[in-house]
Amino acid sequence: MIRTFLAALVAVLLLAAPAAAADFSDADYFTVADKLQQTLDSRWDGDAGYYKLGGGGVEPMANSMLLLTHSVAAMKGWTGPSRNDARARALAARLVKPGGPYLTKPALGQAHAPGWVNSMSGRGFQHLVFDAEVVDGLVYAYRARKELQLPDSTVNGIRDAITRTARGKFWRYPTIRLNQVNWYSLMYAADATVTGSPALLKRDMSLQLRRFFDEARAGSSSKIGNFGPGLRFHYLPHMPLNVDKNVDSAEYANIVLTFTRFYDQARRAGMPALPASSRALAQQWIKRVISGYWTHSGYMNWDSGLGFDRWHQGKKFGLTQEALIGVATGAQSLLPGPEYARYAKYMLDRGLEFYGRESGRSKNGVPDPLFFDVNTVPQGDGSARLAVARVMANAARAVDAGMGSMRGQEPPPLYSFDPDIGRLAVTTPKYNTAIVAVNQKAFPYGGLDLARLFDGQQDVLSNIGGRPPASFGLMVRDVAGKRVTASQVGRSRVEPGVRPLTLLKAPSGAGAVSSAAVGRAYAGPFSDLRATGAMSARGLLMRVTHRFTRDWIQTSWTATRRSGNSRYTADVLFPSWGGKAARVTAVLRDGSSVTVGTKLVPLSSVKYLWVQSERSGYIVVPAGTRPAGAGVHALKVAAQSSDPRPGPTAAIQIARSKSFSRAALTVRIAPVKDEQEAAATAARLQ
Repeated sequence: MIRTFLAALVAVLLLAAPAAAADFSDADYFTVADKLQQTLDSRWDGDAGYYKLGGGGVEPMANSMLLLTHSVAAMKGWTGPSRNDARARALAARLVKPGGPYLTKPALGQAHAPGWVNSMSGRGFQHLVFDAEVVDGLVYAYRARKELQLPDSTVNGIRDAITRTARGKFWRYPTIRLNQVNWYSLMYAADATVTGSPALLKRDMSLQLRRFFDEARAGSSSKIGNFGPGLRFHYLPHMPLNVDKNVDSAEYANIVLTFTRFYDQARRAGMPALPASSRALAQQWIKRVISGYWTHSGYMNWDSGLGFDRWHQGKKFGLTQEALIGVATGAQSLLPGPEYARYAKYMLDRGLEFYGRESGRSKNGVPDPLFFDVNTVPQGDGSARLAVARVMANAARAVDAGMGSMRGQEPPPLYSFDPDIGRLAVTTPKYNTAIVAVNQKAFPYGGLDLARLFDGQQDVLSNIGGRPPASFGLMVRDVAGKRVTASQVGRSRVEPGVRPLTLLKAPSGAGAVSSAAVGRAYAGPFSDLRATGAMSARGLLMRVTHRFTRDWIQTSWTATRRSGNSRYTADVLFPSWGGKAARVTAVLRDGSSVTVGTKLVPLSSVKYLWVQSERSGYIVVPAGTRPAGAGVHALKVAAQSSDPRPGPTAAIQIARSKSFSRAALTVRIAPVKDEQEAAATAARLQ
């Protein structure tokens, strides 16, 4: 019986989203919420009055997100599974009554009172995110109080708990946690909604946002500012530049940008507009966020200074989507152009489709708590269910914000560039990738080559963050087979005067240096994007040059001898994903094909390589002069922390135990789904 239900549910989840690239309507958003709601229905405990969702301190937040969803469904008159007025009444009461997560005396952690803890029993820890996320759900319940038929005691309890908390010292300006102005904006907006008083929006939110943008740039030896050149985000602005967590943070940058959900509300309530300089900076930052942290698939172009503590966590993905809702609907005067609202709508819709596919591929409709089999810092079932609740709530938020009647717009190819760390993010309708020349030891991958490669639906084309040999790049070994150097090795520090990657051709940022002034985003649409970088080691100078277009990537590798005469073997690497499901095929000039193994296949006989990963793949088409004696073989690759499911790596050997003076190769790479597309695409690229 259970198996039959789960099989039916998985099939429905796969079909739940509208056709690819279609704009979601209110009904489509509610359909997403309905299907996700069904995966959590069995967790409801009527006697306790809340969903029992597992450990890890997630239950108050997750239950609040379910309350939010039930409330929006009630306000909009929806009659599907995501509406449950009785449960909403029970949840709202539980979240504000004594003995629940709401406390009037400080607890452990970020101690303050009143406020919320991370346990439905009241015995837990405090953190500002626990307050903010619970309050967000309670605000929606308050707004839906008539439709939900909330008793006066619950309505008064919500109003009292929010007001007392938001007006306490813990939340009032000048208090701030790092630079996370989003939580404070949410609390001030909540207070205004339940009291009718705009006081906190007009004063405290204004002061918080002004300080945030005033501190965008370095102001003293102890403060590096909130942004780097190109507007990458500093998670710890009070710490030194080269602290690992300050390399960038896709998830926290988006979480902070969720203040946009409340900006227009604050302006309508009388908050003064930001100064012109701050508005200009906000516009540049939003351009950078959409172009550099998001992809056409609706998933993040994800690098994080918090490394495995945040990377690819489903629960963080749910939080970041709120920035797209804010950009689409909540801060129109801060947008770099009206098209960015349409881009955000498109990306949110695609992200919900992505999550639906992940739900359909799971055993019980609940996606794994970590995407792409990342497992270095495991997450439990509670985290997985919190992710479901957050994504479900985002579908409901989109309805409430009016996104169901908006038109989305597929963005053109987009890029962003941060000259000091050499991060170049690229997304097109066909693929997304990034180069991260400086990783500051926050994560294991990085270097001058593509750090990862996904297709337009966020299926893995090659890898998710591998190091040689599970990576792209030029790898040089000595006669004993020991690695001498590789182009895909990240630098550990930002160094003054060092340009780790140079943008050669771009609408903005070509030639930008690491010391560029903070304030301008080298980001936005592109048609032809080019970059190059070089590194030296063991008497070799290696240069890697990339060209990005909408449909394909061209990369050239050159190794030039500077000193010495040691004999080296040089391979250019092309990774795959999916373990035994992956393979490498060489399509030959005579039309035949062979599976590539350990035996060298002469490159002179190869028309193109087809690297097949678990659900997608790409072709490698040699361009220009082929090195004499070059051959193709496959390398077996062990699992890595940042690339846990590698398949074989295709290697084009351009020198074998030679004391070469120069070795070089140029190829074009393009994503393909099947044999027919591989052949047609290769013909166009040759």
